[in-house]
Amino acid sequence: MSSVYVCDWSITSAVVGEFAERLPGSIESTPTETYWRVSWLPDRRLTRDQALAAMELVEFLYDPVYTGDRTIQSAVAAAAARLGMRPIDAAITLSQRHG
Repeated sequence: MSSVYVCDWSITSAVVGEFAERLPGSIESTPTETYWRVSWLPDRRLTRDQALAAMELVEFLYDPVYTGDRTIQSAVAAAAARLGMRPIDAAITLSQRHG
């Protein structure tokens, strides 16, 4: 379903030009976890799981094939929840970025 490519330092997509990159530093509660920055959420420092969710979410929102698929709609809601946002807020952020 997803065409997200994950490596140790970046997460990219074959569908959209957005990306995530690993940043130096650690989260206080888990010293081994590093921060990630996602291109379409540049002011937020995310965990790796959240960065992956952000990349999956952007692919789902950009691909018109997925618009009426209930399974994808559930995946969109789950990915947005992992980011602490509503799907509509993600869509608005992306439309402002690319509008």
